[in-house]
Amino acid sequence: MESYPFDICRETDAPTSPTDRALYITRQPEWQQGVEVAARPVSAGTNTGVLAMVVAVFVLVGLNMRHVRHLFRTVPQDLWSVRRRSNVFDDHTANEKRTVFMLLLMLWVFEGILLFLGFGTVGERSTDMSVFHTVLALTALSGVFYLFSLGAVTLVGYVFTDKVNAGLWKRGLNASCGCLGVCLALPALVSLFYPLFTEVMLWVAVSMYVLSRLVFIVKGFRIFYINFPSLLYFILYLCTLEIIPVLVICYSATEICRFFD
Repeated sequence: MESYPFDICRETDAPTSPTDRALYITRQPEWQQGVEVAARPVSAGTNTGVLAMVVAVFVLVGLNMRHVRHLFRTVPQDLWSVRRRSNVFDDHTANEKRTVFMLLLMLWVFEGILLFLGFGTVGERSTDMSVFHTVLALTALSGVFYLFSLGAVTLVGYVFTDKVNAGLWKRGLNASCGCLGVCLALPALVSLFYPLFTEVMLWVAVSMYVLSRLVFIVKGFRIFYINFPSLLYFILYLCTLEIIPVLVICYSATEICRFFD
């Protein structure tokens, strides 16, 4: 019995009817057809690194919520009071420094995100890594700004007042920054996940920052005001340590965003 040569095609094997020819038409595979997939848009709200920073901050604060609640009981006094002698019921726990640091870390992260949303741009060359590195650098910039403020408060308090008043002023700085970190959570998260409201949330964040600094400045005024000529020093303080550093931070944030873009 002769075997059929499967590797040979005869003319008689070709389809003759229109139906047969339609069945044997060579077509492009289905998986090679369709609409070309569009690249996923790059943004801070979809960046895994940025979201990991936000989640890590909330986890740290949540794990220490008991200490956070206790700390916020003394916040009104730290924000406003200039009483030199502490009340016997003003209890400051040993974990207070760690709790304050976590709130400051929250402040730096949310300030970094808001600075990116305010000064950064997402172009065609932007990638997830560039966005993450920009937000991380802006977070570090916010931390540097706090350290500058803390150093300035320490130096001014050492030169112009005594140790007690300097300590009161420093506690006012930490309290205002801690409250600001909690308050900035709302505009930062809304801006991340609802980009249409970014501009409104940025103005809300600016208003919160201005309010927190006003509270801190008023406490400093109550500590350092002695007579009318002392207003000159206070005006110099406002220009040197409250206005110029903010302008420098805005310029630095713009340059950082431009560098990583």
